[in-house]
Amino acid sequence: MKKYWFTCVVQYSRNGVDGAEEKKTDQLLLDAYTYTEAEARLVGIVAEFCTGPFIIKQITKSNYTEVVRFDTGEQWFRIKVALTSFDEKSTKEKDHNKFYLFSADDLRDAYDKVMLFMKSASVGFVIPSINYTKISEVYPLSEEGSVNVIPSDSHAGSEAFADHPAVAPLEPVAAVPAGVDTETGEVA
Repeated sequence: MKKYWFTCVVQYSRNGVDGAEEKKTDQLLLDAYTYTEAEARLVGIVAEFCTGPFIIKQITKSNYTEVVRFDTGEQWFRIKVALTSFDEKSTKEKDHNKFYLFSADDLRDAYDKVMLFMKSASVGFVIPSINYTKISEVYPLSEEGSVNVIPSDSHAGSEAFADHPAVAPLEPVAAVPAGVDTETGEVA
């Protein structure tokens, strides 16, 4: 059975800094085998930090190929990577889009991290878009061992990465690719 990533929107009440109860809506990402399992996990997760009743607004299956959490980066970015391969039958190049979710500090950091992640790819690739998401936290089924956690000093290239075979050290890139808006990450 295949695991899927589910984007969940939940509305709940919790005590604010001043002690007053405040309503909050969060987007969480978790992996599960079925919608039922995703809902059960979400109920357990939300019950840990909310003080009152909560409403599950939405549970949607997401199309992320992989979620990569670095130990730096508080924000989550959805990254579309177009992989180019050659089809020998038709003798044409084909693009296959893959979507990744990366933790990063900002758009530039997300771009650097995806370049670092994709450096060892054996096919050509283009990054058509990097978008900020409103996901506040990611809950993988198993956090034990290494679940794509990469050390914060990995940009230096001197330290081995946390058990991720697809990641190799990369020198920092000097500029954002042509046609990419540095503010929004949109391709012009």
